[in-house]
Amino acid sequence: MSAKPTAKKNRSNSIFFNLVAICVVAILLLLVTNLFLNIYTRHGQNVVVPQLQGFQEEEAAAILRSKGLHIRVVDSIYKKDAVPGSIIDQTPKPNNKVKEGREIYVTIYSRNPQQVSVPGLVDFSSRQAIALLNSIGFTQIAIEEVPAQYSGLVISVEYRGRKLLPDEQIPAGSPLKLVVGSGMAKDSLNMSGEIVVPPANGEAVTGSTQNKPAQPSRMDESFF
Repeated sequence: MSAKPTAKKNRSNSIFFNLVAICVVAILLLLVTNLFLNIYTRHGQNVVVPQLQGFQEEEAAAILRSKGLHIRVVDSIYKKDAVPGSIIDQTPKPNNKVKEGREIYVTIYSRNPQQVSVPGLVDFSSRQAIALLNSIGFTQIAIEEVPAQYSGLVISVEYRGRKLLPDEQIPAGSPLKLVVGSGMAKDSLNMSGEIVVPPANGEAVTGSTQNKPAQPSRMDESFF
């Protein structure tokens, strides 16, 4: 009869020890997790972001490395009068506090202009062509008129003396020339003389012959 109470007591003790063990393991897990998070987030180790605008990419990278930060170029903009490679914007902004190891994103001036596709503009009106070119960044446009059947239509687009193919890429903002028809096609027969009707006999002669000297008469003088 005494074996049953002993068994119940042992079972109760086992459950108690298991609960205690579970609580201890849970506390240890919480401590380890909290320690890991503190190490991972570098709690209390903030770095002030320096001013990078105006520095070259290599100079900015050296400054950031000294503070435990890294640089990443995310965009570039071409400007004719700007210093290539210099930084014009950054994220996060200067004087913000970040964790060590953080990347600082920068935008720099590009060393080469962006390439832009010039659409085919043949048979467009000169006004339409100029408006379309202006909308994609081409503002230096010269107009050359040549004799053609139709006036005001684009015959070709030229860059540095050569005709561009449709959708050919060239540096953004480059000067272009539009060759446009003037509507005054040359006379293929090259007939420049005017027809003049003399009052004497009404016979039509061309302007190119009206000033010619009179031909001498071939009639034999012996007739007289």
